[in-house]
Amino acid sequence: MNSSESGAEKAAIERLRELTDSFTSTHVSWKPLFIGAVITGDDRIRLYFRSPERDRTYGVDVLVSKTGPGLTGALVSPAFLANEHLHQPSDGDPHCDVIVDLTDY
Repeated sequence: MNSSESGAEKAAIERLRELTDSFTSTHVSWKPLFIGAVITGDDRIRLYFRSPERDRTYGVDVLVSKTGPGLTGALVSPAFLANEHLHQPSDGDPHCDVIVDLTDY
């Protein structure tokens, strides 16, 4: 990290590392595969998951301050990400097919 990063950026990066560790496990064929993440704002990150059952990549927007066990458990559930009521068109993000906004989760 360079010295120009704010405290909020440092906190987001640390939380992103913790989340990455929680999604990194032995791959199970029916679980969504975590493939990456990007910090999109002061308290926002977009997590990317690849569906094992659909030819689709999900961009999941979450608030760093609200990423607890309930949210992380939901994200590794194939049924949760497959819920089309949560899907929004990709906002021009070339890394995903649909967006799932979980900032209110």
